[in-house]
Amino acid sequence: MRIKAVLRDSDILSMTPGSRERIEATARKNVGRVVNMNSLLKVMGLKFSDRLQAIKVIEDLGLSIWLANEGDQHVIFISEGEAPDEPDFVGYRWS
Repeated sequence: MRIKAVLRDSDILSMTPGSRERIEATARKNVGRVVNMNSLLKVMGLKFSDRLQAIKVIEDLGLSIWLANEGDQHVIFISEGEAPDEPDFVGYRWS
């Protein structure tokens, strides 16, 4: 499985760190990408201990969340469908 860089832009980075708006924008921008969970949370303006906050917001968006460990990394895959459309992804569905 190939882990990609977390996508972000100046609009996202100008939002209040940890805000629902910033979490939503970051999640939507990274749909369909296997990314490092810590990196995603940092862009959202959250700490690893705040990951449940991010997961709840993503669930509220109606997106599916897939989690896995790849080597020593926690990875997340956010999808719009019921199945991950990443062929090499091996993990479990959170929601």
